[in-house]
Amino acid sequence: MSPAQTFHPFSCLDYLQRGVSKCDVYKLFDSNGNSFPAYCDFQSERGTAWTLVMSWSQSHRTLAPFRSTPFSVNSPVNENAQNWKMYRLSLARMKSLQSHSTHWRATCSFPTHGVDFRDYVRGNFKDFDIVNYIGAGQCKKVEFVSIRGHKGMHQTARFWQKKGVWGLHIDSSYAGCQFNPSSGSVHTEDNFGGYWYTNPKFRCSKDDQSTTQWWFGGHL
Repeated sequence: MSPAQTFHPFSCLDYLQRGVSKCDVYKLFDSNGNSFPAYCDFQSERGTAWTLVMSWSQSHRTLAPFRSTPFSVNSPVNENAQNWKMYRLSLARMKSLQSHSTHWRATCSFPTHGVDFRDYVRGNFKDFDIVNYIGAGQCKKVEFVSIRGHKGMHQTARFWQKKGVWGLHIDSSYAGCQFNPSSGSVHTEDNFGGYWYTNPKFRCSKDDQSTTQWWFGGHL
C-alpha cells in the first residue's frame, strides 16, 4: 500500500507536517474514521495549521447556530460545503478536531484581510476549553487578543457562552479582567459572536458583508 493510501489526516496539522502549504479544502477524518472536507489555513501564522470550524457573515448573525448556540451543542450548517457566510461543523467533527489540536482562534473577515492580528483572539485549549465552557462573563486566559486597537498578551479576557442564550463571545464594554477594551466600545458590545450589539469599528461587525471565523489548530 502506498504512503498516499495510508495517509489518514485528523487535522490540517497532519497536512502541514507532510509539507502541504496551499490554503484550500482538504479531506480529514473524524474519530470514528469518517471522512469530511475542511478548509485548512497553513500560511497566516508561521509553523501553524488551522482548521476552520465555523464562519458566518453579519447578515446571518441572528441565526441560532451563530448567535445563541455554544460549541458543545450539535448544530451543523453546510458542513460538507465550506463557505464563509454560513458554515459550522457538527459537534462530532469539532470534538475530533479538538482532540488533535492545541489551540483555538477567532478572526474577522479572513477572506478579505487574512490575519494581521487586528480584531483577533487566540488561546490554548489547556488554559481555556472553549468547547465545554458555559459561563456568564468569566475571566479566561488567552495568549493574544485584539479588539479595536486594544491589545493584550497572556492576559484574561471576559467571555460569555450559555446554551440557548449566547454563543461564545467577548463583551468589550465590560472591564474587570486584565484585558480591558471598554474604551471606545458601544453599550454591551459583542465581539467574535453574539452580535446583539455591534460596533462598526470592530472589523467582524463593520457591515453586513463582514464575517467571523473560529478555528482549531496547532504548531509543528
